[in-house]
Amino acid sequence: MEEVSSFIPRNMRKRKLPKPTIWEELFSWLGSFAVSFAILAVLFIFVGKPFTVSGQSMYPTLHNNDRMFMSKLGDINRFDVVVLQAPDQDKEYIKRVIGMPGDTVEIKEGKLYINGQVVEQPFINTEILVNKTVYIDDFNLEELTGESKVPEGKYFVMGDNRGVSRDSRMIGFIERSAIEGKAVFTIWPLNRIGGQTNYSYLYSE
Repeated sequence: MEEVSSFIPRNMRKRKLPKPTIWEELFSWLGSFAVSFAILAVLFIFVGKPFTVSGQSMYPTLHNNDRMFMSKLGDINRFDVVVLQAPDQDKEYIKRVIGMPGDTVEIKEGKLYINGQVVEQPFINTEILVNKTVYIDDFNLEELTGESKVPEGKYFVMGDNRGVSRDSRMIGFIERSAIEGKAVFTIWPLNRIGGQTNYSYLYSE
């Protein structure tokens, strides 16, 4: 049987691609970096960002230097832990939303009342209740702010460590535009990794 030899035309043979120059490699790397930076920028602007807790105002829920992930997605709900731009200082505060727009808020004999309803507070630092201070005195909104209810578009926030927290009892209502996002997940330290507890069950309309 006659053997048929294979023949590959020269123009169909595999050609070696020229090695990219150092400038081409540099531009390729810069392009990848720019795309990654743009993606991160979009995430920071519209989705969320890391946040470091400063101080003890949210103890025992959050500790000083806890690393959190702050989400900018979703609505603000009662008992959410939020990061906000302080109205009285050039810094960020982290507090818990207690009063929603239209709510009445009152502390009477150490108990929290929202719209006349007693609400349990499993998140607060109960150690402070032993030594009562001006920060945990009884109050109602009208005494503090001159308003009987939380105004539309604003929120009443307090720290879980009531004895040391600077919050709406001193700085007033917080505008929605001042709230940067919700602290939803602890990412450091390792022994405290986890999401925030949903306390919405504590209050029913």
